Amino acid sequence: MNDEFNDFPFFPDEERDLPELAQRALQQGELDQALELGETWLESHPLDVDAMHLCALAAAGLGDELKALTLYRKALLLEPAHGPLHHNLGALLEKRKDYLQALSHLRRAMVLQPDFPEIYINLGNVLDALGQSEEALAMYREAIRRQPETGDVFFNQGCALNRLGRYREALESFDAVLLQDPGSASALNGKGLALIGLGYDEEAIAAFSAAIERTPDSTLYRYNRALALRGQQRLLEALQELDEILNVDANYIDAVLQKAEVLHQLGLEQEGWAALKKAEELDPEHPEIPCCRGLLLKSQGDLTGALQAVEQCLGHFPDDRKALGQKGLILMELGRLDEAALCFNAVLEQGENADIAYRMACIYARQGQVRKAAKSLDQAAARDPEKLRAAQTDTAFDTVRETPSFKRLFKKFHLL
Repeated sequence: MNDEFNDFPFFPDEERDLPELAQRALQQGELDQALELGETWLESHPLDVDAMHLCALAAAGLGDELKALTLYRKALLLEPAHGPLHHNLGALLEKRKDYLQALSHLRRAMVLQPDFPEIYINLGNVLDALGQSEEALAMYREAIRRQPETGDVFFNQGCALNRLGRYREALESFDAVLLQDPGSASALNGKGLALIGLGYDEEAIAAFSAAIERTPDSTLYRYNRALALRGQQRLLEALQELDEILNVDANYIDAVLQKAEVLHQLGLEQEGWAALKKAEELDPEHPEIPCCRGLLLKSQGDLTGALQAVEQCLGHFPDDRKALGQKGLILMELGRLDEAALCFNAVLEQGENADIAYRMACIYARQGQVRKAAKSLDQAAARDPEKLRAAQTDTAFDTVRETPSFKRLFKKFHLL
């Protein structure tokens, strides 16, 4: 994606050959030459805003961001209503993660240059980084309306939708990217994450595998494939994938934590605790560590300790879906069903989740709320039909399985 305007004027007369040559060098990617020619011109024309802009673009491209920031700000003092300057300064501030300042300049650019699609893309990126994903989506939609063939905006939109748990819409966005660029590894990875969110782990594995085929060295894509393999209960394959990642990057802490949880699922508790200890050595403040500790404590029957560990995570990240789901499971085992339901509903408010919908059905069934139980189980089965098969033998449904609501549900999925 090109975040920059390249709309400097053409200077035909010989007296102004330097700006023309500098502009041509910039367009051809000869940034050192562009900066040298531009700065030479500024020595005799120190108030030329367009030359400052050109030099700022070249300096930013060369990695001298402080020089670029100084030039942008000086140029804006001379011409505060210059839309391209505000946009490019905002884009640079976004790159430097100075999101509030970036937002201010990009909003000003939008007022001054409302027809330029890149402004809306950058605004969306900044708003998403600030956690304002709904507002970011509005910006992405506006960019698509103005320039529907822009693949980058579909990709960014898909990422924001994944974070919001709106996986079906995210899938559509990534498919739009892949329609234009079938070999996009990043879009295949995003598609895989959306498919995991929708419970389609096998399809997700295929998407991640295609991304890895195009970018074999990506530990991120391999990590995501490990998540999908774990979701399919292909635990030995997931463990092998995680070990391959850690052979490349022994400090990949998320992979270490996933390994701890997979080892736990395989019944290798000591090895799981050893992996957790390694993660704590790498980064004792990592937000996933309390969740992992809670999982291991729960498996040992220490429900009180497990609950304290998960609440430690939620104290820092109150909307964390994994921690909320884990807390709900612990509360269910403690018999605190109403509190567990609050946790599960908080997860479902963030997006579809077959596992959590199934757990809600279990709670409703145990509380004797037959219709609500059937509705939640229907939602779980719509994404994962195996949930309905599980309900046929799960003791949580013993008191409601023969009711008309459940019989209709089993018949709907051809299980009667």
